[in-house]
Amino acid sequence: MKIKLGVIGILLALLAIFIFHWTTAVISIQFFALFLAYTACVYPGAALSDGRSFWMRVEVLVSVIFLACACLGFWRSSRWLGPGYLLHGIWDWGHHTKRIDTRVISWFPPICATFDLCVAIFVAARY
Repeated sequence: MKIKLGVIGILLALLAIFIFHWTTAVISIQFFALFLAYTACVYPGAALSDGRSFWMRVEVLVSVIFLACACLGFWRSSRWLGPGYLLHGIWDWGHHTKRIDTRVISWFPPICATFDLCVAIFVAARY
């Protein structure tokens, strides 16, 4: 099952890369930045529904890092996007391995981690 989830993450990353590849470089960077900012909201949302205040604070604090990478990638340099996606992929992996105890549906972290790591590699190599 875990391998299938990883394959889904890879396929979704390839789809995003394919779609963004058909736009101009500037628009592609903007899309990747906006998507990183969007994904930064997933775990804080899960933590809010979870209701445990400690994990809500942790998730909101960490999401600010991803949002900062997205903003810097959008406004300053696309070089911020690769590390942002890489860090988010590591954060996903922490949820998958249960080192981070925010309650989230089990299939999401491995798909998102694989997606984020593939996109991090693409963005770092391309931009």
